[in-house]
Amino acid sequence: MIAHDKLFPKGMLSRLDFGLKLFGALIIFIVVCLATLPSVSSYQANTTLRALQEGAAKERAYNLVLSLLKDAETGQRGFLIGSDESFLEPYNIGVTSIPAALENLQQLATSDQERALTTRISKLSRAKVLEMDRSIRLKRAGDSQAAADTVASQRGKHLMDELRTLFGRQLHVLAERRKVLRDELFATLGYNSALGIGAAMACLVVIVATVLIVIRSLNKQAEAANQSQLLAESNALLAKQSAVRADRLSVAADMLHALDSAKAPSELAHMLPVFLRKLLPNTAGAVYLYRNSRDALELNASWNLTDKAPSTIARDDCWCLRLGKIHVATTQHDLFCDHGAPWIGKYASQTCVPMISQGDVVGVLMVLDDRLEENPSDSMHIIALAEQLSLAISNVSLRDTLRHQSTVDPLTGLYNRRFFDESLKRELARAQRSQSACSVVMIDLDHFKRVNDTYGHEGGDLVLKAASHAIQQRVRASDVVCRYGGEELVLMLPDCSAEEAEKCAEGIRLSLTGIVIQHAGQTISGISASFGVAQWPGHGNGEQALLSAADRALYAAKKGGRNKVMVAEVGMPALEDTYSQKGRETSLGVDTRV
Repeated sequence: MIAHDKLFPKGMLSRLDFGLKLFGALIIFIVVCLATLPSVSSYQANTTLRALQEGAAKERAYNLVLSLLKDAETGQRGFLIGSDESFLEPYNIGVTSIPAALENLQQLATSDQERALTTRISKLSRAKVLEMDRSIRLKRAGDSQAAADTVASQRGKHLMDELRTLFGRQLHVLAERRKVLRDELFATLGYNSALGIGAAMACLVVIVATVLIVIRSLNKQAEAANQSQLLAESNALLAKQSAVRADRLSVAADMLHALDSAKAPSELAHMLPVFLRKLLPNTAGAVYLYRNSRDALELNASWNLTDKAPSTIARDDCWCLRLGKIHVATTQHDLFCDHGAPWIGKYASQTCVPMISQGDVVGVLMVLDDRLEENPSDSMHIIALAEQLSLAISNVSLRDTLRHQSTVDPLTGLYNRRFFDESLKRELARAQRSQSACSVVMIDLDHFKRVNDTYGHEGGDLVLKAASHAIQQRVRASDVVCRYGGEELVLMLPDCSAEEAEKCAEGIRLSLTGIVIQHAGQTISGISASFGVAQWPGHGNGEQALLSAADRALYAAKKGGRNKVMVAEVGMPALEDTYSQKGRETSLGVDTRV
């Protein structure tokens, strides 16, 4: 007892006990702080993500109302032009769906300003619907002139223009808000990652110090020191997992931002592998997307594959599409997907996840892994990644579809007037800088009303398609061919003088005379057109002056007997004729072939 008291004085033991209690309390405090970090990080991130989702829901709601109004207007115009009740299908769908869409829009409004905006949009939308309904009822009653006068009053156009302005302004505000929220998310993730790493390092330092004190002071505390070490490893693992989650969120946010900037679906093949290698390290895989026909899936992107992936797969080749959920298969699994045959035995597992956006399956995400064990957290990560990809890819496809619809005439496949006006303005600016020539050729199919009266509008459409195809075969890749309105077409020929443009027009004129179309047991032939050629510089100083010069030359060709090419003359007087107004009504959506 005396020897023991000399070796371990009571005061020393008391001091050691106090030190252990102090370090123990400090460890508990740090562990609690570290344990709360994921909750704080998740709460902040979820708050920002919810705000992003609310903004996305509002954008979808605004786009839906605008799309329904456009569809209804398209159906109205089709019925007024063709007098075919089948054209009213998009109108009926749009008018039926607009009230619910407007109600949803008002429910999503969160501020007085948004409520006032949605109220204004609802008022204008109802006025637009009433205006379209009135013209349709007049048309059904047989009063076509009154229906045409209703459209010509431009009240519907003014209502639609104001609606487009309101929608465009609000969508711009929502896009700016989305950008701010994305920046806040990045800042939150960076701060939480730094805080988590710092807390983990502090915890490790304190724990190591505690273990050293325990080892030097009390051998009988070895078991407690061992427990502390296990706790330290658990905390380190938690910190590592938190860092991995934060890194994944950061990369996923970068990927979504990049996909939001994609111009066309073809860019996905280059963009997706860059991010999927980071989000799914030490794996290989591919992304398959449905064709427009929905009969098969095509390879869109792949990464780290040792063998070439099948270019197409059938729906029944993948078990995740059959089951409608994630499917994990191994070499011992009986339900190994048929399209995974090239990799049987080369990878330990194959995970396939259906990519679903707004209830529609858009494709499949396939991930190949060398690890045999199935990690639930990895599966959840892949599922979440597939959901993000499906929404982003759907947005890219939607933007590409809208861009195509806004610049291309659906009947002929030629560019529309809006695209031509922008291209001509840009090309004339380039010609001025480079001191090169730029020519414009106005084309009008001769006696087109006679074709419509003789063969019907379907025959007229076939003539327009055939003529458009013949013109495209006779121009360069750098030339722009546009349907300017009705049966009137226009060419823009960069780096081309009036003489060269005249030769090109003459070649087109001759090719049109050789067109023969079989329709409804009848032969449509003898197609001809009149051409007006104008050149910058020489015939006009700006796009409007150049187009007017070509239009006057076209009128001269018409007056001179049709089926000929005329080049504008300097100082040629403007001639007024009902023909010269042809195609100008396209801004109201009226087809002059009626």
